[in-house]
Amino acid sequence: MRVNPLKPSFGTAGIRGIANSDLTPQLAIQVGLCMARYLGPGKRVVVGRDTRVSSDMIAMAVISGLLSGGCNVEDVGVVATPTLSFAVRILKADGGVMITASHNPPEWNGIKLWNCDGAIFTRAQDREIEELLRGSGDYYVPWSNIGGFRRIEGIPDIYVGAILSRIDVETLKSRRYRVVLDCGGGAACFSSPKLLRELNCELTTLGCDPDGFFRMRKPEPRPENLSKIMETVKSTSSDLGIAHDGDGDRTSFIDENGDYVQGDKILALICLNHLRKKPGSVIVTTVITSSVLFDVAEKIKAKVVLTPVGESCVVEKMKETGAEIGGEENIGLVVRDWVWSREGLYAAALVLDIMAREKRPLSQLLSELPNYEQAKLSVKCDGDIYPFIKHDVVKAVREMLPRDYDNIITIDGIKVYYGRSWILVRPSGTEPLFRVFVEAEDRTTLEKLKKIALEATMGAIQELSEKVRDRI
Repeated sequence: MRVNPLKPSFGTAGIRGIANSDLTPQLAIQVGLCMARYLGPGKRVVVGRDTRVSSDMIAMAVISGLLSGGCNVEDVGVVATPTLSFAVRILKADGGVMITASHNPPEWNGIKLWNCDGAIFTRAQDREIEELLRGSGDYYVPWSNIGGFRRIEGIPDIYVGAILSRIDVETLKSRRYRVVLDCGGGAACFSSPKLLRELNCELTTLGCDPDGFFRMRKPEPRPENLSKIMETVKSTSSDLGIAHDGDGDRTSFIDENGDYVQGDKILALICLNHLRKKPGSVIVTTVITSSVLFDVAEKIKAKVVLTPVGESCVVEKMKETGAEIGGEENIGLVVRDWVWSREGLYAAALVLDIMAREKRPLSQLLSELPNYEQAKLSVKCDGDIYPFIKHDVVKAVREMLPRDYDNIITIDGIKVYYGRSWILVRPSGTEPLFRVFVEAEDRTTLEKLKKIALEATMGAIQELSEKVRDRI
């Protein structure tokens, strides 16, 4: 059965869509088959998945495609995305596949492809898979060359042990931190509680049983979804709150006062502590990231290099520049000498490690960093029209924004600086919507710029949508 390979297509993080609607088993088989064609018969591929209801179905379909294309599959079961990256490397596999839609709602799922070094496929590699999908699809090997299958147990425990080997476990154990952990029913359930218990934390758990419907909270650990953990940190007088997304490649932090911490500040804190004795280091981050990272980089004599949004862009640029640390504003941390993947669990361990070594609470550590007011918004668009206008909307927004800007960056959407304040508008690579980010040094300026950004974005969407409908 042939499928339409362009719905859904590859975005900033693999291929995503609504399970059994956009992302069907038929398409998943084809992706697996094309991955096998890309790697070649006889290659070994590690497959993992998150806890979503559809993940077993999609994983089995991908595995069937890989086997039918002659690849040997090593199934590591339900794991966090960074655990899959770790597994590809320690098993010395030729590639990997992770079944996850990360922070998307439960009806969504996705397929991410991985290289032998544990790095996600670049956008150029994704395009090659898309070209294979557009081809004949006649990539099956003879029956005698069909790949072999085996299940590998215990990878999450090995992964946790490797993280523990990189931090000061004894000092952390002596602190006996009180931590509230919210896995949201996602893949981190199988590794994060063990990691924190090994660090002698007094643990209060929320959503640490797998739940593919994400009934306790939405899988994206944004402030509006984290009221329960904020309340629990305060009511239990805990030292820290840790909330993972659906696949564990991101973590949000709640300080000891029950306050949500901006992800940019955690990234800046980690860079400050990791690189303070390494002047000249490079930090790679995306256009969304706060100016606080530039402030820290200046302090420790590091250089910041910007990329478009997306893990593959960050990792590619890190390899190119020799950067020690990379990351995104949502704590998609990448550490060069660990794994080539965004890391939520290792980030949590590093934050606890910094608190233990500095002997200070998180809020006090963060109070030494410059503060910026932020707003992170989304403007939805008709899904059928979105592909036709997503790039034109950005061009239209550029014309609508005030022209008295000091700097403009166009490597991903449009980012316009007004002094130290800025507006960024970019099309989402995973959903039919536009991301609108605003940062300012004070609340009044933030509200002013937020109004300008939203009016420009909504106006551009409306105007261009009407033109497309007229043509249809």
